[in-house]
Amino acid sequence: MVAALLASPRADTIVREMEARAGRGLAADRARERLAVTRDTIHEAANLGAGVGAAEDAWRRAADSLERRDLPAAEWELDRAAALAVEAQRRHIREIHDSLFAVEDHISAARKVGADTTGAEDLWAQAKSAAAVRDYAEADELVKQAERAAMRGQQDQIGQAIQLRESQIGRAHAMIAACEPLLKEAESYDLSVAEVRTLLRQSRDVLAKGDYLAGMTFARNAEEAAYRLSTQVEEERRRRGIERPARGVCGVCGSDQLTFYEDGWGRCMACQADFRWRGPLGLRERLRGLLGA
Repeated sequence: MVAALLASPRADTIVREMEARAGRGLAADRARERLAVTRDTIHEAANLGAGVGAAEDAWRRAADSLERRDLPAAEWELDRAAALAVEAQRRHIREIHDSLFAVEDHISAARKVGADTTGAEDLWAQAKSAAAVRDYAEADELVKQAERAAMRGQQDQIGQAIQLRESQIGRAHAMIAACEPLLKEAESYDLSVAEVRTLLRQSRDVLAKGDYLAGMTFARNAEEAAYRLSTQVEEERRRRGIERPARGVCGVCGSDQLTFYEDGWGRCMACQADFRWRGPLGLRERLRGLLGA
């Protein structure tokens, strides 16, 4: 019987399939190599300060699948882990550039109320230079230091720094508002949003008491929790056949230079306006999802 099998025209194919099921052969070796490469990609994103929790979870599932010799599942999870790591890195880089603009405004506002912003300005300039040469890990740390320096510099001028305080509160409220569309979409898929809702409520509560530093902290934690939730939303979109748009027109400036991100947000490259390309399901879509249609 073995001789007949080896003489078969499909002998090579049959052997490769048997090796794959047994976790051996070229396919398994390639998967193990990809596991190491993807791990390095995740570490690179993490070293920049990006949130890679979702990518790490997918990588662990890939490793578990490979251990169980389920190569198709391992390959799928590796694709997902790599994509999540790259998206997290790109997202973090966008946040650094956004922070540079925001901190520049904070320094300007602190200067207007008489605060000494020399140290903050120097750190901000170093952060901008680091970002220009794509040293994003250094830029991230420097822009945070610049923000803290700007805040310290205005402590003695706190009574005159209402504009700066309102700016921080506005940022926190903007972060809270940005989470809402994703939460509504997640709720339309019947996903649990309890953690994010709790963090948002805590942020609103402390902001209402005027504690904008704690409010920013809770808002950032909520934003990170919402980002982790977005991976489940993306999976639901994939299951329901919902795809990112290929093109569109900006509702603010009319440009067609739009970028659509996996987390359901998009940005106009012409005017830098952010928008939500994916909203919550309507009743008809929810019924179709429940029926598996």
